[in-house]
Amino acid sequence: MLAVEKGSTVVATRLLIAEDNDLLALTLEEQLKGLGYDVVGIARTGTEAVQLAARLKPDLILMDIRMPEMDGTEAAARIRDQNPLPIIMLTAYYDNETVRKADAAGVMNYLVKPVSEAQLTPAIRIALDRFKEFQDVLGENAELKDALEARKLVERAKGIVMQRLRISEREAYERIRQHARDKRVKMKDIAQAIIEAEDLLGAS
Repeated sequence: MLAVEKGSTVVATRLLIAEDNDLLALTLEEQLKGLGYDVVGIARTGTEAVQLAARLKPDLILMDIRMPEMDGTEAAARIRDQNPLPIIMLTAYYDNETVRKADAAGVMNYLVKPVSEAQLTPAIRIALDRFKEFQDVLGENAELKDALEARKLVERAKGIVMQRLRISEREAYERIRQHARDKRVKMKDIAQAIIEAEDLLGAS
């Protein structure tokens, strides 16, 4: 079944087509529906692709690289900045410059026109998998950054407590940790409060 999980429910993968050629768009829509996908909309311009992506929130977009008003790479970049999701670029020009622009816009895969039905499912699966891996890496990096920031705050707060109370490093750490437990907040939050209080006292 060609589907994605939404919470505990499994539903058909929702796709948006961005293609200004009506015949190609309809052909692609029929192919995708025949493969079990849910086509939620068709955008005829790059501007409309950005708008529909924000409103319909599809699981993936198949985007023609040459679109009226705004080309596919610019539309892909705007979608990436506003509401990141996997994009497959449809192109008749698979040259280095096209690939460079598409990569910079966050495109996850490419299909060279004319697109055959047999190409669609593998390309969509690869794009979805790459996007998930990319999001996982971003999440891990964000967690690491947050952990490092928390550690720096706790270290600074620990120094303040040690100096104020004339206690050991271990005792200062335990005081901060216990206070965080009692308040049911993160140690980072307690550390931040200690630092802000020290700054206020130091300024007074």
